[in-house]
Amino acid sequence: MPIMSRRRWLFLSVSVLLALGGAFLWLRPEGWDQADKMSSVGGFLTGLLGIVISLRPQRDTQGGSPDTSELANTLADVVQDQWEREVTNQGLHRLESLPVRWAITTRGGLRDHPEAVFGAGATAQDESSFSGTVTDVAQQYLSLPRRRLVVLGESGSGKSVLAARLLLDLLDERQGTGPVPVLLPVRSWDPAQEHLDDWIVRELASLYYGRQEAVPRQLMREHALIPILDGLDEIARASQHQVLPAIDRATGGRWPVIVTSRVASYQEMAEVSSVLVGAAVIEIAPLDADSVVASLNRSAPVGDHRWAPVIHHLRAHPRGYLAEALSTPLMVFLAQTAYGSRQGPVTLIDSVRQLGSRQEVERALVRSLVPARYQSHPDPHHARPRAAYTAEEAEHWLGYLARHLQHSGTRDLAWWKLAHSVPRAVLGTFFLVGGGLLLGYAAASLFGTSVGIAVGVIGGTFFGFGGELVEAVFRLFGQHIDRSSPVPVHAVLRQGGRVRLLAGTLVAGSVGGMGFATALLAWRDLGAAWGSVAVVFAMTACLVMVTGLADVLRGPVHLTELTPRSILSSDRTTAALRAIGLSAGVAIGILALTRTEAGLGSAIGFGLVSALSGYGDSAWGFFILTRCWLALTGRLPLRLMAFLEDAYHRGILRQYGPVYQFRHQHLQESLAAP
Repeated sequence: MPIMSRRRWLFLSVSVLLALGGAFLWLRPEGWDQADKMSSVGGFLTGLLGIVISLRPQRDTQGGSPDTSELANTLADVVQDQWEREVTNQGLHRLESLPVRWAITTRGGLRDHPEAVFGAGATAQDESSFSGTVTDVAQQYLSLPRRRLVVLGESGSGKSVLAARLLLDLLDERQGTGPVPVLLPVRSWDPAQEHLDDWIVRELASLYYGRQEAVPRQLMREHALIPILDGLDEIARASQHQVLPAIDRATGGRWPVIVTSRVASYQEMAEVSSVLVGAAVIEIAPLDADSVVASLNRSAPVGDHRWAPVIHHLRAHPRGYLAEALSTPLMVFLAQTAYGSRQGPVTLIDSVRQLGSRQEVERALVRSLVPARYQSHPDPHHARPRAAYTAEEAEHWLGYLARHLQHSGTRDLAWWKLAHSVPRAVLGTFFLVGGGLLLGYAAASLFGTSVGIAVGVIGGTFFGFGGELVEAVFRLFGQHIDRSSPVPVHAVLRQGGRVRLLAGTLVAGSVGGMGFATALLAWRDLGAAWGSVAVVFAMTACLVMVTGLADVLRGPVHLTELTPRSILSSDRTTAALRAIGLSAGVAIGILALTRTEAGLGSAIGFGLVSALSGYGDSAWGFFILTRCWLALTGRLPLRLMAFLEDAYHRGILRQYGPVYQFRHQHLQESLAAP
């Protein structure tokens, strides 16, 4: 039988006290009127419901005890669906058609000895034969004894494309057995502060398991994963010298791992530490002119020579700015996307003649992506109509988002973190006015207008800006908390979870409502001192109940790929159920004790305050206010999620679990530029 957690015990204890107290008052025969009888019955039933919830058996995260192979197979299916969709949506299959070649790097000081990589007796000849294209990298990787690989390349050379292709091919090769490859952008890992295993577990829990770490930790412990760490060069520069030793410590120098990095950054890491033990280090070669010409011709119909002006320019200027820029798959893809119309190649040549460097050509190609993607195209009748955004609108809105990410120092566009871009005074004023009016109405129903005004002003101020007061107190003790943007629920609530959440918040709200009603009556009949004691007790009991919900209501997590839309929907559902449960519970609790017309008004007022609190303390509630403010100020559209989803389907954004990212760092930097 599993041991109950401390929070579950607290929840159970308060529930038992409520039930026993209600039963005692109900059964005591002398001197109690009907109102007391009703309140005691309410307390007994509320406490009984809390006991039932708290004693609900805790199930394993998957509803049983599956073995590691079952967990791995389930994860493999979800990961494969995710990356097949990304490859299709981002048009990566077009990049795969380019003859991108790779081979063991010839740069000194970057790789281990051949026998450590390819096995005993291996020689330099084994190294030289380890080469190929994107399509055969998986077979070559599986031939490595330790299955440890480093992929190097310049920006836009196709490292991430190769990593995605390698992941899908390895999943195809699994056939239901073997470790599961998982592709994780490694930018957020700090090797100085967190062990690699813990970071991988946390990332997988956030992506697939509702932030519950039991299953991914089991998979890590049983070596059922092949981590593909994409973008070592994006780790904070101050920590990069610790990256390779930290990977070796985590993998013991022998467990499978795949990493990607830009060449210069990896050279610096290897110089200050050492090479990755037992890993084959390959480097992606630049595209040659013949490969670029062949790719351009294949992108046009047979017999169509629209790319002839570009091909002639490349032949005439093999070391020119355009030829240098088109040496990477990313730039070839952008050229085909933006200038693939019949007159496009001529326009491209005219533009290039006015530019003075390879960097300017690359920036021009990157900037051309958004206008090309937002051209008007008819949709089939059976398709969902696409929003009609103009290229100018899209560039304006995407530019704001890019600047927001650049200012925040991240590539992750998390909808709940957009609240950072709204002045806190704006959000605080909304809750001050809304909470103050409702609190004032509730207090005026029992004590009159003057008291209602005072309670509304004081309570509304605390409701709107109490968070700032709490943060200031914590700062006095050297602590820092951030309440500017609540984190959404990283899980999809099933039917059982919704019922438990509603029942639990109803219990917590009833405790708060009865406690507050008791405090008001004690204040009126016994004076301010006893009333203050009752208020403190009521607030403490309600806090214990609400805190206990986080553990008591935890149900089995169903493995699913979390997306921006799914966690928004889940957080909205959670906020609605919490608001309904708390408001109904508070109203019932107050009515159970007061049972007067004035008490009805107070119950309605405080119930609405509880509903506002349930919504306002959620990431979804903050997001509603955030997108309204940003739309009013002309920075983003009101239907922001629809715009982001549309940008994703147009290939401007990519999706990484619950967040969006611009498809390439170059695009984010270009849009963020003034």
